Amino acid sequence: MKFSILVPVYNVEKYLEQCVDSLLLQDYNGEYEIILVDDGSTDSSGSICDRYAKQNPSIVKVIHKKNEGVVSARKIGIDNATGEVCLFIDSDDFVETNLLSTVEGAFNRNLDTDIIIYSYWYYNDEIKVPKRSGLSDVETVYEDEKKNELYSNLLFSTNTTPIWTKAIKTEGLRQDTTNYSFYYNKTMAEDWFQSINLITMAEKIVYINEPLYNYRTNLQSVSRSFSTADIDKKNILYVYDRLTELLPTWGMDDEETHKKLKARWLNETMYTFSKYMENAGSVKDIRIILNYNWSSMLPEGVENNPNEYENKSYRYLFEKLKSKKYVSIILFFIKKKAIRKIRDLKSKVLGK
Repeated sequence: MKFSILVPVYNVEKYLEQCVDSLLLQDYNGEYEIILVDDGSTDSSGSICDRYAKQNPSIVKVIHKKNEGVVSARKIGIDNATGEVCLFIDSDDFVETNLLSTVEGAFNRNLDTDIIIYSYWYYNDEIKVPKRSGLSDVETVYEDEKKNELYSNLLFSTNTTPIWTKAIKTEGLRQDTTNYSFYYNKTMAEDWFQSINLITMAEKIVYINEPLYNYRTNLQSVSRSFSTADIDKKNILYVYDRLTELLPTWGMDDEETHKKLKARWLNETMYTFSKYMENAGSVKDIRIILNYNWSSMLPEGVENNPNEYENKSYRYLFEKLKSKKYVSIILFFIKKKAIRKIRDLKSKVLGK
């Protein structure tokens, strides 16, 4: 089995070598290629890619393109893949040396499988923290009605959303007719959106409960560039629209599911708002964040219809935003920061 490992690269000179080295050190005896797609990097990432290709011409390929975002870079990688199976690696992460051999074993044990899903490690401050996907404690096959469990995960958790926990048959990727160019400007939930389509199309999916990927968590998940245009890019209503389109196909087009999904959108939107507030570095930044139209990120009917599935703190913040009670919001985050400092101090004193 030949694998194509697709790596979108953009301004990651600090982490890129660790990423590529982990791919070159695979214990796999079969054939594989590494396709580095330089998405218009402005640091030394592009030249690092070229160096690896020069040193490993039989394995590493480099494609340089203008900056259009990770979805575009992945699409270029898929178009150029020559392997039977594609894996997606984010260039600030790295993988275990047994990734390919373990995935091949899973494909061999489960014939006619379209997608293999595996677990991962959180990697923070040089420490690995096991992360279970929550799908199963054992190797599990999802097909026919069993796939409903994956649909529920896509709707109400993050267990199955990452594209980088999936090894996907190249043929299936190329059968996805979604025009992803409409989503090149998105900087949030791209993995989720693509996974929705791929899991729906796949007839047989296998989960292996083994962490094979290292996901770096100490990076800023929310941009420090505070402008209305930057926040606009965090709007993930396009994912909501796709999910609601598929609910009838999944047999989940009922009132309770819609209610839970709308609650998730309130929670996701206010989580993003909270991260911006926590990272704001000036009064100007705070004003931009507070004056942004956060209601524009919510599905119709959510703004004035709270329900029991919402996070109460997030609904509280949203109501304060609606009524422009900004002092209450600022005090909320001051208190939150103080509690965190006290907790950290307590941990240091107690040696925990």
